[in-house]
Amino acid sequence: MNRQQRRAAAKHRKPVAYRAAAAGREPIAQAFDMALWHYRKGRLDEVERLCNWILSTDANHAQGLNLLGLVAHHRGHSDTALTRIRQAIASNDRVPEFHHNIGNVLKDIGRLEEARAAYQQALALNRKSIDTLYNLGNLSQELGRLDQAVLYFEQALTLRPDSVEILNNLGAVLHDQGRFDVALAHYSRAAALAPNSIEILANYGAALCDQGEPEKAAVQFERALALRSDHIESLNGLGIALRAQGRVEAAIARFERALVLMPDRAETHNNLALALEDLGRLDEAIVHYEHSLKLAPDQPETHNNLGNALGYQRRHEAAMSAYGRALALKPDYAEAHYNRGLLLLLRGDYERGWAEHEWRWRYKGNPDQRRFGRPKWTGEPVAGRTVLIHAEQGFGDIIQFLRYVPLVAAQGAKVLLAMPRPVIRLAEKLPGTSALLLQGDPVAEFDLHCPLLSLPHVFGTTIETIPNTVPYLQPPVDALAAWRGRLSGDSGLKVGFVWSGNPANKLNSSRSLPVGMLKTLLGIPGVRWFSLQVGPAATNRELEPTGPIEDLAPVLTDFADTAAAICNLDLVISVETAVAHLAGALGRPVWVPLAFVPAWRWLLDREDSPWYPTMRLFRQSSPGEWEGVVHRLADCLAQVLKSRGCADASRAQHGM
Repeated sequence: MNRQQRRAAAKHRKPVAYRAAAAGREPIAQAFDMALWHYRKGRLDEVERLCNWILSTDANHAQGLNLLGLVAHHRGHSDTALTRIRQAIASNDRVPEFHHNIGNVLKDIGRLEEARAAYQQALALNRKSIDTLYNLGNLSQELGRLDQAVLYFEQALTLRPDSVEILNNLGAVLHDQGRFDVALAHYSRAAALAPNSIEILANYGAALCDQGEPEKAAVQFERALALRSDHIESLNGLGIALRAQGRVEAAIARFERALVLMPDRAETHNNLALALEDLGRLDEAIVHYEHSLKLAPDQPETHNNLGNALGYQRRHEAAMSAYGRALALKPDYAEAHYNRGLLLLLRGDYERGWAEHEWRWRYKGNPDQRRFGRPKWTGEPVAGRTVLIHAEQGFGDIIQFLRYVPLVAAQGAKVLLAMPRPVIRLAEKLPGTSALLLQGDPVAEFDLHCPLLSLPHVFGTTIETIPNTVPYLQPPVDALAAWRGRLSGDSGLKVGFVWSGNPANKLNSSRSLPVGMLKTLLGIPGVRWFSLQVGPAATNRELEPTGPIEDLAPVLTDFADTAAAICNLDLVISVETAVAHLAGALGRPVWVPLAFVPAWRWLLDREDSPWYPTMRLFRQSSPGEWEGVVHRLADCLAQVLKSRGCADASRAQHGM
């Protein structure tokens, strides 16, 4: 979805005018030399006059026929050009330049396969023709035959190692193949040879950006813009690089500048819309997506992006239509399938949603999928067979779907479970696991494998059939005892708190509680607060004036420790992070404040979760509306404290 298109430098398809030998028919040779001289000066009328004189004397003069064909080509008369050059070939088919020129004409009128055949014939006659190798490389790239394009460019580069054009275009093909390191080496060399080539600098920047080095990419785009401040590709590229660095406002400024210079560029409208979406300016983003589609209606990526923005506004029918248009244009568009799957799951359409969710492997890719060398389990009988179940995605996803492991064992399978280190101790007591492995370690013999998040699809899970018996996870006994001692004392309501998710998640700002609003909660008397927050947000000093909160992060070594701590608390309040899943999996009371459009697993317009019976959901009523959520949380806490006080008074009265 939205990588800057590479623009190779000008692809010169040199016409070749064959030079006649002077021996023999001297007047014709002299006339042809003069015609060549006029051709190089661009005096086509003189060329035509001289060649017609030559042909009036020798109707089969191959060089004259070829030169007349080139004149016709320059004047846009492609049919005449083809006729003349073919007559030249009929007179002498051993001249490679004639076949090369036929290839140029055919390429220009879109007859690409015929052009390729003509170039190959020219190459067969002259294996060291740099121009023909170069043109074959460009044509192969245009036809999508990238491996062939690389071979042709590499052969041409061997013959002319310092050709800027060849280095640049070879870099572009390697870039298209995702071979960034090699592409960057060629772009770097081309840029060293031609430091003032704006196109090469822009291509170099695009490759750096796609390799995940936006800071270095920005340097190249800035160099290009220093040479020409109105270079649209570089403005777009710099905007993309700045957005990748999180400098969204600066990116928007570049995209807006590009639109001032070229208002009707669809790609720029799409890029600007993506940046506006990052800032939550969805109405503006949708306007630019729609404008982009008016200019270029056949771009599946833009339809997909529009679908995402509409989905964030809960305009779900319109979003589904946008994904449908993207897939009509590109039926194997994995990202659109995946996004449509997430929307279907959010709406509770699990039957279709799980199937579309399987496209995540083609969209995001996963090295584990490629390295197993065993078939993927899709639900066939597995009694007596060994199934490797392996983790994927985030820790919250892992915790949510570990519930399926006992179901696989119940099918009669021997289950090998591969988990990341922070989850290992937590998963040790999971029923049905024959062996627990550290993810990435060598795996013993097994028959089938299955990614953890494919299990709901394998089991045909619907809302009604979610395996939601809790607890399905247990902390280690020793950790539980240790945390009981650590959290003992004080009769207040013990509440664990997580207010922010992983900052690396692009949706984190929309799902995290603003620290400035937490005073309402943290100031409630009778509550003993414990921070279960880990990562950068755990050290946020803004919380200190709002009320006392004990930071447990330094002693939370893994999820087993976090589970033991949770089991010794009365309540957990957590935004949609792994801690929320963990509290639910442990069967502990957990309240989850949710964004207006939450992750798919929380569904829509309900206060409970069919995945976690002890969970209560507190939803925004509009995008960014956290104040109401925090006040509802505070009111519910007050009710809990009130009921707890009544219970304590009753116990005291009865000597309890």
